[in-house]
Amino acid sequence: MVSRLHVVNDDDSSLTDLADAARAGAAVSSAQALAEWIGAGRALTASGVLKPAAAAEVCDLLGIELPSEKPRSALDIDELMMVWSTAASAGFIEVVGKQVMAGAGLDRWLDGDPETTLVIWTHCVLDSLGLAGAPDDEPELEYLAVLCTLYDREGTTSLDELATSIEAFSGGGSTQDGRCPDCGQVHAATADPLGFSDLFGDDGDGSEFAEEVLLALVEFGVADFDGHAASLTPLGKRLTTFMFRDSAPAADADTATFVSELAGLPPVVAALMARPWLDARTPAAAAGQLLAFAESADGTARMAALAFARECGPEAAPAWQEWSGKPGFGVYARAWLAEQGDDSEFSESELSDGDEAWMVVDTLASILDALPVELPDVLLSGMLQAQLADEIAEVLPLLASSDHPAAGRLVRLLSGTASSPLAGLASHPAATSKKPVPRAGQGKLAGSDSVHQIKITLRGVWKPPVWRRVLVPAGIRLDELHEVILRAFGWGGHHLRVFSDGWTEYGVPDRELGHQDESSVRLSQLLLDTGAKIRYTYDFGDDWEHDIQLEKILPPDAGTLYPACTAGKGACPPDGCGGVWGYSSLKETLADPHDEEHQEMLEWLSLESAQDFDPAGFSVEEVNIRLGRLNPQRPR
Repeated sequence: MVSRLHVVNDDDSSLTDLADAARAGAAVSSAQALAEWIGAGRALTASGVLKPAAAAEVCDLLGIELPSEKPRSALDIDELMMVWSTAASAGFIEVVGKQVMAGAGLDRWLDGDPETTLVIWTHCVLDSLGLAGAPDDEPELEYLAVLCTLYDREGTTSLDELATSIEAFSGGGSTQDGRCPDCGQVHAATADPLGFSDLFGDDGDGSEFAEEVLLALVEFGVADFDGHAASLTPLGKRLTTFMFRDSAPAADADTATFVSELAGLPPVVAALMARPWLDARTPAAAAGQLLAFAESADGTARMAALAFARECGPEAAPAWQEWSGKPGFGVYARAWLAEQGDDSEFSESELSDGDEAWMVVDTLASILDALPVELPDVLLSGMLQAQLADEIAEVLPLLASSDHPAAGRLVRLLSGTASSPLAGLASHPAATSKKPVPRAGQGKLAGSDSVHQIKITLRGVWKPPVWRRVLVPAGIRLDELHEVILRAFGWGGHHLRVFSDGWTEYGVPDRELGHQDESSVRLSQLLLDTGAKIRYTYDFGDDWEHDIQLEKILPPDAGTLYPACTAGKGACPPDGCGGVWGYSSLKETLADPHDEEHQEMLEWLSLESAQDFDPAGFSVEEVNIRLGRLNPQRPR
């Protein structure tokens, strides 16, 4: 959840006072004592923990009571393992082979200035609480709930409110984000889908569990607790300010970056971290930007953008009104306006049957978009049928009546006709034709009686995202589509590649790789309905993965030469830069002229200066010039 550390101090306490408080915390003090006892080195068991005799010795030093039964190893002493974990998170200890020794972090902790001390403490606390992982890691919800609630209540709240906050974070709150729609506070849950009532006890009282969570925060010096009410210490205020304000998206971030950084977080946390960005705009301006982004986004990103737009409140009505007259996506604006009540000038807005059908399809399509693209249609069909169960008979006619582009695919999935991604292949003209499939270089790309509008999105790359919208003949072979992707993005083409539909992988035939011949399969055989996806991976070392989604099936236009790029965003990463993480590091290195690898990276890219590198650089005209080399009829 948290990825960058720096010292902030909005409290009246000096950095020296904060550093002293950090050193005095019981949890970190015990971790320091453990590391100092370890010193130059101690032997470990095969499991990588202290041997029983050594564990007993250090427990006596730390005042940890041994279990009544003789422990077989340090793993049987929970309190000691908690201290061990804290010491590892702080960098106080380091395991090398079958030895543990004091780590470099201990010297920095003992001899560092207050800023260094606070950075070590912050990382240690966040890592120990499960809040310092990668963006996709699941945070420890109980700690997140308590810290979020204390921050939102300006540092002080009751034990009972923290208990209900924890329950709401588990998914049992009365609204999507756990807040009452009337008063905005968190009340007792009305549902318990994750089974937290079992954790809290049969009476559903979570106070004891909330108290355990609070006492852990007290051990780190984050909070104070008097048995009834909890409050943030100056250290706790610094920590929560860092988590929920300073780690939030920058106020001047573009909408895609803002949404991508917050999507997936618990809604209450996302709402807190959205405040700087939302406050930098008028409600109407913020909602307008979010709606414009949501209209072209897919899956989780669309739903997240819509949720943030709703956070803008009644003052954002002009933005919603602007979208209310548009077909399709405009249903979200019409729904928002219809919810405003009798006092709203837009209360007369009503949803038609078509609107409701479109929204149902869009919601289901967004759920599918969030699932791994490798999942075969037969599995998706089973999942949807199990989810809707007895409602299928009612939902199917609704889906069939919608003009949403994904309606056809959903009807097929729900009606159980999706036996395979290649369903219907035997009756496809390309499969029954006696004519050989043209080879690359034999004139125009393979023709078809329709055109596929596809969106090709590079996975894992943001700030900015990288995608291309391309028109291709539906009958294009996969080996030809590979050439289109290379030119649409700007890849060099010097590496292996593979297409996957979730069942089969298609590439250059190779006995070791097991790929089927990509030149024998057409795109229309894999993407049967709008919304369907396949995956394309380029460079098996860097693993650049691309989602290819069918957006529309169009009639051919006599005035258009295919393939053609109609839109896109973001520059193609340099070939061989190390994949998603290597590219992220490359951008950071180029942005920092003081980085020791800055000049080396410029030379590798053959650039005069970092200003010559633009990750956002994209030109539809340049892409079409490159694509023109695939079609002899297109001017070059």
